[in-house]
Amino acid sequence: MLPCSLLFFNRSLFMFALTSSGQIQTVYMGCRGMGESSGKASDDIPFPEFVQMLGAVFVLVAVLLFGEVLFRWFIEPANTLLPIQLIEAWLWSNISNLIWPGSAELVAHQTGPITQVNLLHPTFYGGVVPLYVSDECTGLHELFFLGMMMLLTPSFDLKTKFKHLGIASLIVFILNLVRLVVLYPLAVSGCEGMNGGIFGCESPLFEFHDFVLRYGSLIVLVIGWTIWFNITDARKGVREFWNRLPQLQGISYHSSLDGLNSNPPRVASIYFSLVLVAISIIYYVSTIMKDTSSVEACVNTISATCNRITAEYEDAIGISLRLFLIGLTIFMFAWIQPRLNWLDEEE
Repeated sequence: MLPCSLLFFNRSLFMFALTSSGQIQTVYMGCRGMGESSGKASDDIPFPEFVQMLGAVFVLVAVLLFGEVLFRWFIEPANTLLPIQLIEAWLWSNISNLIWPGSAELVAHQTGPITQVNLLHPTFYGGVVPLYVSDECTGLHELFFLGMMMLLTPSFDLKTKFKHLGIASLIVFILNLVRLVVLYPLAVSGCEGMNGGIFGCESPLFEFHDFVLRYGSLIVLVIGWTIWFNITDARKGVREFWNRLPQLQGISYHSSLDGLNSNPPRVASIYFSLVLVAISIIYYVSTIMKDTSSVEACVNTISATCNRITAEYEDAIGISLRLFLIGLTIFMFAWIQPRLNWLDEEE
């Protein structure tokens, strides 16, 4: 039985083991035989520093997961991203008709906006496959997740990250549009031959959509982040961050408004947040001031019409609340200016 120490990964991607002296010892192999060592020790890391590194990783993961939950909450009301949905639906139908003339038509969805794309082909069941461009179809969820991964990567300054994120936004938008356009040939392929006109023959379309929704997007995002991490030399910045982490003293806040005019990004953030708050309040007041008799009449009533009326009212209230909270959050960050304090920085 070979005695083996508990193994972890260190910042150099080697294995390291917790020794009885309270030190983290880097080794190339994790098990030591009877009387001989098969690993080479180097680059000892104090145990408190290791705990700090582990804590930093957990914080980054927690922030990423919190951002994911927050985004899901934000798009819960229907048509939260309506401007992007309208653009996406218009581009989808026009590109499809450009490649396959007469393959798609753009119509109004039951919720009101023109966000429904009907795929047309004589072999489809009823000749049409109606598809709704929802918030999830905009690709903003994938972009948000990728953006969080890039922003939480401890490398580069914010200006450089936002520049890279702008390029990534264009790539994600194009990939998402390609995903929508290829749904038509997939549906046609399922309704060929003897399957033509059979209910559900367009199932390859939904199978592909389900795969992308469950796994495909995540795979593409991880690959995309990995490519960005390597071609931009972000690895160097991450290594410097881990080396500097023991010098982290905490987070400081600077809520003073002195010199505000000399900080254009801060001024723009404050004004933008105030505009969002104002819009949310106006939207909320206009919603509750409308005639709500139909909403009140639908209380404790189950019907398709009442469900639609109630959902539209709740969505309007939900959107105004979300805009208000987003504006308030931006204002608070722009006001208090949180920043990391390092031991080697001059006060």
